[in-house]
Amino acid sequence: MRALTVGIGTGLLAAILCVCGEAQTAPAINGPSLGFVADKEGATVWPLLGILGASVPGPPLVLPQDIRDAVISPLHDYALAVAGTNDEVVLVDLTAANPTTNPVPGVRPQSTLISLSPTGAAAALFDKQTRRLQLVSGLPSAPQVVREFDASIFSGEVQGIAVSDDAKLALVNAVQTDDETRALWLVGREDSASTLNVSRPSQMTFIANTSSALIVEQDIQEVVLMQHLNDNPVRLPGIVMRESGHPIAAIAASHDGRSIFVAQEGSEDISVADLQSGTTVVVPCHCKPTVFSPLRGTSVFRLNDLSTGPITVLDAHPGLPPRTLIIPVNPSKFSKEAQGER
Repeated sequence: MRALTVGIGTGLLAAILCVCGEAQTAPAINGPSLGFVADKEGATVWPLLGILGASVPGPPLVLPQDIRDAVISPLHDYALAVAGTNDEVVLVDLTAANPTTNPVPGVRPQSTLISLSPTGAAAALFDKQTRRLQLVSGLPSAPQVVREFDASIFSGEVQGIAVSDDAKLALVNAVQTDDETRALWLVGREDSASTLNVSRPSQMTFIANTSSALIVEQDIQEVVLMQHLNDNPVRLPGIVMRESGHPIAAIAASHDGRSIFVAQEGSEDISVADLQSGTTVVVPCHCKPTVFSPLRGTSVFRLNDLSTGPITVLDAHPGLPPRTLIIPVNPSKFSKEAQGER
């Protein structure tokens, strides 16, 4: 099945644009919203006002302090970011009319990698200087560091982290800089760490509220499903992407874990695989997808960022044919705003 939907209701869009103009003096966000999006530096955050098929970015949020490296929760109720000259990790409350920032207790400053779990209930933070991995639970209302792990046993440079929703498991992708050898480490519940038998891992993500994860084996261009990572890991087939020869750029799973979403470098298609039926649907996006960033809704993902032109959104709600939609943006405008030239 191939389907492209580009829809923007003119009446609703006009109303949204009116709201955007008024929001310059009244920053509170009212009405429907698809969530938030940050620039590449994670220094500026914009709301996406409206609904699927009729939405535009609003004016950037005004925060009480400068931030960077912001990572937005999949539920779009908060973000974690680095703030100030002390590189303090803060929680940005995105539910307030005037968003606030508060330090996350116990988290080390200067964390260079921040990753959120599939529902945003947990986070993993890695400090490259001290090589300490911290796992945080209770987000966003009662964050606390529940584990701190000495990651010096991981040979090579840590380039990616994934964490389960209960903050009991973490996957760490470590790469040797001299020969690009990769190892995927599983940090277990008893502060133990072991490598998983996967070939050249490049991407990984846990499935919501489970101990299962999707892992990309880049050399063979396959996405595998690893179950029972909390006990006795079992490898199951996922989806093979060898036909086109394009490396896999991004992956995601549906909330119920039944579907896999795959994007490949240089391809303008999204592959949606149903794990139960074994069928795959290819959806053209007429873009070059680089991420699957969750928006509000069930299996709704942003596929690219503000700097590449219009935002393309994948809507893969269960029971309905998957489709892509466009959110119009002006990349140069957002680049200037990100630099404080608005």
